[in-house]
Amino acid sequence: MRDERRLFTQQTDQLLTVLNRQRHDWLNHVQVLLGYLHLNRTEQGEAHLKRIAELAMQESMIARLNSSLLSVFFLTFNALNKEMLLEVEVCNEVDLMRVALSEQQLFQLMSEILCTVNDHVDPNSYEPASMQLSLVADACGVHFRFDLAGKLCASGLEELEKLIRKNEQSTVEVTEWIHTEEEWILDLRIPFA
Repeated sequence: MRDERRLFTQQTDQLLTVLNRQRHDWLNHVQVLLGYLHLNRTEQGEAHLKRIAELAMQESMIARLNSSLLSVFFLTFNALNKEMLLEVEVCNEVDLMRVALSEQQLFQLMSEILCTVNDHVDPNSYEPASMQLSLVADACGVHFRFDLAGKLCASGLEELEKLIRKNEQSTVEVTEWIHTEEEWILDLRIPFA
């Protein structure tokens, strides 16, 4: 019973962290819009509103990936991690239930990649690290393209190489992989079942 209470408390704390972060982000958007209104800059205000609508559309597409584990992970990543900013772009209709990996296997792979990068980005960089993750479905499967803007520590490069090599043994196909200290791009294709 004590462990269950501890888990519930931990989950409640994480939920509050996520909700506070989302509230903070929305209040920032409202303040920016109010600033544009006060300065009579309607064009910039309209552009900002369009950006907010695009963000909301992306969140909606992430929520409709047909994988609750990955949807929640992607939507809460920035609220729960401070080392790296994650931006997820779903480029077309993506149904993750159709891929050859189970939901748990896919979640494990994606979360291990992102958490490893997050844990091994160089904290001394001038700019904070950010990861652009693009999901694109084609006729054969779903491409997951990771593009890191930031520097990885050598230990992170080694750990990621082991992780990718291990997953190449399964149905995961590496279609592009640039891994230097200055640049880290990875494109994985996971075929449909």
